[in-house]
Amino acid sequence: MDQDRILYRGEAFVLTGNAVRQDDAHWAEVRPDGQVKTMKNGRYSEWHIPKGAGNAPHYRGSFEVLNQAYSLALSEAASLLHGEGTFRTGANWPTVWTRDVSYATHLGLGWWNVQACMKSLNARVRNGEVEQDTGTGGSWPISSDRVVWGMAAWEVYCLTGDADWLSRSCRVLEKTCLRDEQVLTATGGLVKGESSFLDWREQSYPAWMTSADIGDSCSLSTMVLHAEARQVLARMLRELGLEGKAREWEEKSAALHDVIERFFRIPGDVLYGQYLYGRGYPVLSEKVDSLGNLLCVLLGQAHGSHASGMVAALPHCIYGIPCFHPQMPDEVPPYHNRAMWPFLEGYYAQAAAAVENESALALAFACMVRAALLCGTNKENLLLETGLDEGLLLSSDSQLWSIAGMLGSFYKGLFGIRLLADSLEFHPCVPESFEGVHELTGLQYRSMTVDVHLRGHGRRIVRCTVNGQEGLPVLPADVKGHVLVELELAPGEEGAGQVNLAHMGRNLAVPQWKASRHGISWKPVEGADYYRIYRNGIPVSQTEFCHYMPSPGQGNVSYQVMAVALDGRESYLNDPNDYPSPDSRMETRPCGLSGDEVWFSRVTKSPDALCYNVNIEKPGVYRVDAFFANGTYDVSDGNTCALRSLYLNGRRVGTLAFPHTSRSGNWEYFIYSTAVEAVLPSGPCRVEMVYDSFSGNMNRLVNDMVIKHLRFIRIS
Repeated sequence: MDQDRILYRGEAFVLTGNAVRQDDAHWAEVRPDGQVKTMKNGRYSEWHIPKGAGNAPHYRGSFEVLNQAYSLALSEAASLLHGEGTFRTGANWPTVWTRDVSYATHLGLGWWNVQACMKSLNARVRNGEVEQDTGTGGSWPISSDRVVWGMAAWEVYCLTGDADWLSRSCRVLEKTCLRDEQVLTATGGLVKGESSFLDWREQSYPAWMTSADIGDSCSLSTMVLHAEARQVLARMLRELGLEGKAREWEEKSAALHDVIERFFRIPGDVLYGQYLYGRGYPVLSEKVDSLGNLLCVLLGQAHGSHASGMVAALPHCIYGIPCFHPQMPDEVPPYHNRAMWPFLEGYYAQAAAAVENESALALAFACMVRAALLCGTNKENLLLETGLDEGLLLSSDSQLWSIAGMLGSFYKGLFGIRLLADSLEFHPCVPESFEGVHELTGLQYRSMTVDVHLRGHGRRIVRCTVNGQEGLPVLPADVKGHVLVELELAPGEEGAGQVNLAHMGRNLAVPQWKASRHGISWKPVEGADYYRIYRNGIPVSQTEFCHYMPSPGQGNVSYQVMAVALDGRESYLNDPNDYPSPDSRMETRPCGLSGDEVWFSRVTKSPDALCYNVNIEKPGVYRVDAFFANGTYDVSDGNTCALRSLYLNGRRVGTLAFPHTSRSGNWEYFIYSTAVEAVLPSGPCRVEMVYDSFSGNMNRLVNDMVIKHLRFIRIS
């Protein structure tokens, strides 16, 4: 075997058949027996990778770095199995999490141990619906990416053909989606919720945004997951013979895809922005969320040349793909910010293979293999600047979805495995530098055991044999026994594809307001060449100065400012600065309150409140929220976000979410809740807040908050 072959040469490191070399202080060499010699930060060590055991699919190829990286992933996956057959999330995380096990299963972990994936997914179902992980402001509905469970459940069904699993997972996913529709639906068909997996709010949202602001925002990655969940539900229902219901959910999925295209596509670009944010007047952040864009490629939001262009355009740094680009300013410490996560690199590899971009696939493999061999484990995350695990707020060893990202890059990247409800297909993609032998043996699919042998390089199959007979690279699901698939590849005509190697880059700081007697003023931002002024979410002016005189307006007028540099760098918008007219805002209190009294709403005692009537002077669209505090737990964690339904004139108009507002036990820090928009006629309006069937949270026992008043703002 040609172990001196250069598989990848980049600006920062070189990957050969048996070594990775970054510099004199950082390198690793592997041997066929699993011995690894490592120099990391100038410290030398030797360690050993055990061979994969059991019924796991085995990979063997021409290059020891790939052989040993695969074996390390298998070994670490086995180390995460609990005695009851479920997966731990990582060395630092002893329990099963919805998001992690779902992404891991979808990445390809089911090919290694589908039964453990099934048990782990089952462990995240409670009361017949999917459990949202703990997170910002007390979890769901601030975090709302639990529907990722659906695409993992479908992966399990396609692997096993288990009819009981299909029936049960269909019921669970339908109940989950219906509940989400009742609570998360926003104006224009949008679905609320923070970015998937980016659940340390200060890492990817401007500091002024509260947990409620995040709950009112709409993010690309979570929107794509909701669209896919509805599509998966349609597939499940169709498999069960329920064609009418399948069409209904298919139409809902298509509607969400249209909404994503309309609201999230960056003008003049092939990529999509990260989220819509603001209070009543949402603006698209044009930063690039890597997960959201990769899911757009893999889940069908983008097709054909659009999808290929997205992979070529996605910013990728020298040691890995960033969580988002550009990064937050340096004062935000590295965790999601200034970090690469190997599970994202795994998705980048799969997206590269899906659009036949060999250059991107080679880059993804090189980054994952370099990180695993130098660190001796599949880390949770690594620092973008160095590609190492030092300097991060947190980085667990043996992270489940990092392991799955590595394994899936072989299964779904190199070998191009595609699972359908009734068949298994192969669409391999082998970069030219990876040309050689690639063999995957012992794949368990339905009632067959499959071995796959690849020869050549490229992505065009010039010869395929199935058990020695010429055929198509497709295995129907009803085949039984041992199957050998041999594929010979040749290069395509379009070239190897492009990658966008980008430097890390950082946002400008967010402008800070300062007091002004006339108009609006803000402090200067370092690096800014001018400032863009937004009025009610629409850019209306720009200036080189740090002040602006607003034009007179009717109703509620909200201003925000963005700092801009001539090289294209921008800041986030700052917090809204409101100029309401006297008749555009009204408040009401729960009946019986006076002075600075508050209403304490406990599920176990007095959860409902009847408020004083509000007199609507002018008809229009009103944004309704509440001034509240929730000190049940810390603002960054937990599962006790409180919820209440809002009824106006006896009609339910939506759900108000009351997330954690400060530290655990602090009931004195008040903010405004998420909001509901309602069209109201002029005249008296009866206001009620009710704990009803729409108001259950993930905790189901604790669902408490205190309220001072409700606020009505006419926004249109």
